[in-house]
Amino acid sequence: CTIFFMDMRSHGKGFERYYNDAKEKLGVRFIRSRVPTIESVEGRDDLLITYINDDEEMVEESFDMAVLSVGLEISPEVKELARKLGIDLTEGQFCDTGSFRPVTTSRDGIYVCGVFQGPKDIPQSVIEACSAAAEAGALLKEARHTLTTEKVIPRETNVLGERPRIGVFICQCGINIGGVVDVPAVRDYAASLPYVEYVTDNLYTCSQDTQEIMTRVIMENSLNRIVVAACTPKTHEALFQETLANAGL
Repeated sequence: CTIFFMDMRSHGKGFERYYNDAKEKLGVRFIRSRVPTIESVEGRDDLLITYINDDEEMVEESFDMAVLSVGLEISPEVKELARKLGIDLTEGQFCDTGSFRPVTTSRDGIYVCGVFQGPKDIPQSVIEACSAAAEAGALLKEARHTLTTEKVIPRETNVLGERPRIGVFICQCGINIGGVVDVPAVRDYAASLPYVEYVTDNLYTCSQDTQEIMTRVIMENSLNRIVVAACTPKTHEALFQETLANAGL
């Protein structure tokens, strides 16, 4: 494997170590040279690359495959959105921002993050997203808490001594569960069990819409026992406990 480059800027966290490991442990060759052409090799599936090495010698070398690193440009739809919002763009058609305030735009109250501001990787985009959110929060500081209301939890229903009325909610989790478990078969089997009053399967049981449906179903069907077959309780238990509390259980 060979990488042709003109300038190497491994400025991100762990990038320099990744670069050194590729060279020293994986045997990746890094050649500082601008490749002018890529030609096919007659009678073979290989590609012929011609370049000038550090000794200013012309070198021809064949490769199985060539992967081109292409530039990034803003889509026409994003340019049109910027025009409608009155946001200034740079010569390269990225959002024009200040040197020391990289998330501010030419319009007050409109902030930018990610590749619309310029080419960047995911970690830097996430950092800019946090910065943009902080700028928006500072702008809205006068309105902070003005719409805050105290959350009202329904009174807990006493189900002691009641006949079990079980509700079963089975999650497909897209294809994470649905791709390996026959969810409809599990649903139908659960419906045949004693005391089960309600059974359903959902694409994503943890979604906000499904949580609201669960609360309504529990109250409408007077369910007093709930089974949720979904992802690990380590990440979702608190969410479903809150949903049950909102339903009075």
